[in-house]
This record gives sequence, C-alpha cells and structure tokens, in this order.
Amino acid sequence: MKRFLLSLALVAMCATTVSAQLIQRNPVAQPLTPRAAKAPVQKTLGPNQLYMGPYVSDALADYGLGLTGYSGVFKQGTVLPIDMVRGFEGGEVKAIRFGLSCPVTDGGVFIYPVTSLSPLTLGEPLAEQLVETTVTGWNQVELDNPFVISTEGIVGLMIGYQYMQKKGNTNDCYPISVVEEGTILASYTYAEGVTNGWEDIGLSTYGNLSVQAIVENENFPPYNLQMGNLAAYPYAKISEGLPFSVKLSNYGIAESLNDYTIDVMVDGEVKTTINSPIAVNMAGSQYAGVCPLDGVTTGQHTLALRVNTVAGEAVTDAATVEATFAAYNTAFPRQKNLVEQFTSTTCTWCPLGVTMLKKLKEMCGESMEWVGVHVNIPTTGDPFVIAKGTSLAGYLGANSAPTGAFNRFDGEMTGSIIQSLGFYEQYAQMAAEMFKANYFDGNPTPALATINIEPTYDQENNKVAIKVSGQLSEDFATIYGSTMGLTVYLTEDSLVARQLNQGTYVNDYVHNGVVRAIPTAYNGDAITVTGKTEFEKGYVVTMNSAWKPENMRVVALVHRRGAATSLDKQVINCEGVPLLSTPAVPGDTNGDGLVDIADVNAAIDMMLGKAAVNMIVDMNNDGQVDIADVNALIDLMLGK
Repeated sequence: MKRFLLSLALVAMCATTVSAQLIQRNPVAQPLTPRAAKAPVQKTLGPNQLYMGPYVSDALADYGLGLTGYSGVFKQGTVLPIDMVRGFEGGEVKAIRFGLSCPVTDGGVFIYPVTSLSPLTLGEPLAEQLVETTVTGWNQVELDNPFVISTEGIVGLMIGYQYMQKKGNTNDCYPISVVEEGTILASYTYAEGVTNGWEDIGLSTYGNLSVQAIVENENFPPYNLQMGNLAAYPYAKISEGLPFSVKLSNYGIAESLNDYTIDVMVDGEVKTTINSPIAVNMAGSQYAGVCPLDGVTTGQHTLALRVNTVAGEAVTDAATVEATFAAYNTAFPRQKNLVEQFTSTTCTWCPLGVTMLKKLKEMCGESMEWVGVHVNIPTTGDPFVIAKGTSLAGYLGANSAPTGAFNRFDGEMTGSIIQSLGFYEQYAQMAAEMFKANYFDGNPTPALATINIEPTYDQENNKVAIKVSGQLSEDFATIYGSTMGLTVYLTEDSLVARQLNQGTYVNDYVHNGVVRAIPTAYNGDAITVTGKTEFEKGYVVTMNSAWKPENMRVVALVHRRGAATSLDKQVINCEGVPLLSTPAVPGDTNGDGLVDIADVNAAIDMMLGKAAVNMIVDMNNDGQVDIADVNALIDLMLGK
C-alpha cells in the first residue's frame, strides 16, 4: 500500500486531441523551469477558522501542469468526500484560495454540492465568484456570499477554480499546481467542446489540486477525530491478517491530537484496538496496520473502524468507515503476471511505454505475459485496432495512452486499475521496478484457479482451435461467487508498421504482442461453478491470411467480472503459450522432449519459490508443485 512517487518523471500533461471520450495524456512534455523560490505565504486563519481541502498546507508544485493542446476557459475541481466534509458541518465558508504555477486570466472559484459519485452529479453552485487578477502562488478570494455547510442530501463537495488555458509550450501554458500531499482525491476537468462534462483526465496521477476553503465556526471543538480513505487489500490470507490503511484527521481547533483509541472490527467483532499510534492534526496522517483474522471463515467480510475514545473520553454515536475484503486459506502458485498495454501507432509517447515494459519483461522473464491492445488514441489510422480491443479499453477505463493494466490490480490504491506508462527513458528502469514491486510481487490476489491452454492449428483451413481448461481451488466459490470470467487473446509478434515516436514517424517500427483476436467476449466469458473443481472452454478462430502462426501466442486469463465502473476485475491467474507449440511432454520444463535432471532441478526451484511455476510439472494434477511431483519426475526420468 506504499505509494511510489515518480513525480520527476511525470512533469507535465496535455490533451492534444479528443476522440469520443478518449484523451491522450502527454506525461513528458517540456516542464516549467523550477521557480528559484516561492514567495512566503502568510497564514490568514482567524481563531475560529480552519482550512478545508484535499490538503491544508501552503505547499505548491515546483512544476505546473497544463492541457496545452487547447485554448479556452477550463474548470478544475476536486471532490471532497462526505467523511471529510462532515467535520465542518455548520461552519461558514468565508473564502476560497487556490494555488497557481503562473498567473491566469478569466479566473474564478466555485463550490458545488455533489449528489452522486457514480455518475458524478453536481447540484447548483453554493459559491461561484470571478477573480480579476491572479499571481503565481496562492490566491485568496473572499466570498461575497458566504454559506453554511450542510451535509444533508450530499455525498461530498466539489471545490475548484477556473482559468484561461493557453495553447502552446511556453511557461504560461502550465498554471495547474498539483501536490503529492495528503490522501490523493479525484479531480475533474470541465471545458465546453473539449470534455464530456466533468471528466477525470488523470490529474490525481500527479497529486492533489492546490485548492482550499476557509471555514469559520465558533463551535469548532478542540478535538474532532475523523477517519477517511479506508483502504484494505481486497484479499487476505487468514493466517497473515488483513493489511489496511486509514487517514486520521483532527478537525478541531487544537493543533494536535495524541490521545485516542479506534476499534478495528471484522463483521462487527473487535479484532484489535489502535491506541494513539500517531499524532493527528488538521492535515491528517495515513495510518497503516494489520487486522488479525483469527476465527474468520473463508469468503466475503466487512472490515470496519470505529472511534472509541478521544482525549480520554468515550465517543458516543461514533461514525465508522468500512471496506469489504475476501478471506482465504490456500491458493495455487501464480503461473504468469499479465500486462495489458493500451497503445497506438498515432500516439507520439507510446514508444516510451514500450521501453519501460521491455525493462519490466527483462526482470520478469517467462513469468510475465504482455499483450498490446491498440486503440484510436489520439486519432484513427492504427492498422491494429479491433472492435473488441476498443470495447476492452472502455471496460477497463483506459481513456489515454500510453497506459496499461497490471493484473488489473490497483497496486498503489489510486482508485484505478489503469496506470500511465509514459516515462522519460532515464526513469524506465525505476518505473519497471516500481510496477514489479507494487503490482506483481505485492499483489495479494490469490490464484484460486489454474490455466492450461492447448491450441491446435489447422493449416489447411487456416483455423486454430483453442482449448482452455483448469482446476479450481476449494475456496474458489466462497471467494469469487458462482460466476467468474475467462478472457482469451490471440497475439502476434514482429509486426512492422509506421509509428509516431516523440514527434517523428518511424516507418519500420516493430510491434510485439499485438492483440489480433479476442475469441471470448471483451469482458470475458462466464465460468460458472456448479460444485465442480474443473472448468473447460473451447474456441475456434479463423485466421487472417496475413497473420503468421509462427509469430503468434495464445494468452488466457481467469478474472473477476466487475461492472464497467468497478475495480473488481482482478486477474486471478494467467497463462500463455506459442500457437505452434508441439504437444507438451509432462514434466518437460524446457521443451526438449525429454524428462531429465534439468527438469527435476527446475521443478525443485518451482517448489521452493525460486522460479516461476510451470504447471507441466504438476504430475498428480493437484494444482500445485510439491515434493510428490518432484518424486514422480525422478521416477519418470529413471524409467520407473
């Protein structure tokens, strides 16, 4: 749950064109020159006033962001969730301040009530006021019509500002200040004719928008402990406990709270109590802990945190924060990790994503499958786009490029399974290490199913029959329910096509792992569990005459099948094989057609966790590689 920061690599963003809801992100555009020094900011709070915002310090970005492909009035807003707003109930919003990396024209501030998060729905503005002049740094706007905060009928507040976005690449085109401070909240952009209403274009990738309200209330207590942003891994092994994190904030007038207790519960039963582990102030701090799972059964459960005492006093009617998770006992070894890359021949920064993924592949070797899904970002004209690939991008939320999904897992808990891939080449190795650590090595999703792929190529009719089968663990149904998904990709390597690369077209660019066909539905075919421990699916694909079977692979994944707006799409297990692979000899790990000492040693490494698991050495088909399989291999090698 550690957030890995690469802010030096991700220094600017622009939307160069729009195709439907697709916006190209340019994370490596020319940044602003860092300011030598910031003008000091004087605190303007009165004795009964507090800051309300995504963060509450005076921090500003050293580099600005801008949507430099457009010129026009833009609005940027951040949604403050209800658990953050609740601490200001009854307070009066006196002013709004916003931080800029350069002065802007057509400025203004606003606060809207949020009545729904999905889809994002805003009510009539609670405050809306224009600004005549702005400066680099913080700009404070005293409201002509202050208003009192009420949480009735809302799920949050959107606070933000408007400005004139300039088109180009000069310093005054990058006014947006975004800071890696506090718990990162979702930000949205509105520009008539550019975005489809309020749209998330990825500002939260870089941090929190520099915007805050000044709230006054004579009844602010000295201590007001609030919890928010509870994040728990969606899966937990019962013997290891459930890692979680929560933001703790004191929305009282006192600077710091050092005496409090919080009960940590599973399904209403207290499992442990947090006893003042960190000092809590207005800005808030993230606390990370582990909830014991003794006595918890396999299946779906609810984690809840409840404030017990504050400053030695019991809290009555304390609010709770909750998160759901699934508990399990045992799992199969993970066969492969999956990267689904979203790219385009018309995307100028996409080759940078390829550079980073090549570094990741070098580190992971055969334990990683990499498929390239081509999309019409920023424009049409990519010869490798297929209809199901476009649907898949929408389903997973890939609305920009270069981006990718890693096991469809939100490894940094950013609220998205789609991550940016466009890093400067000097940061490619560091980015690859981050993705491996957070999304592969740190992925808690249990592999409760195995996958076996058997492709049969019919050269005469130019068709391939694909049989996908596997074994399900005893925890599968209780963890994943009765229906899961199976997705199959047919990919091709060594495709040469024209590619835009950092402003210049390369005519002989080589594309690998290109998705040619998706025999299943784009969001997967259902695997229905009816008390069985195995599954089997079959598909037939008619090949295009231009495809070269010798360069093709079949990749299959078992995964959750959440709704289009859900993060619930994790890859449970993945496997990939060459299309023209010869029938596998059981126990033959290196494909030389023999079972010998090399295969025995490889199986021992798999059993000890020193090598990626190849289920071809699962001699007794129990879904794991253990000493029984090693002994069976030795017998096979000796002719017994």
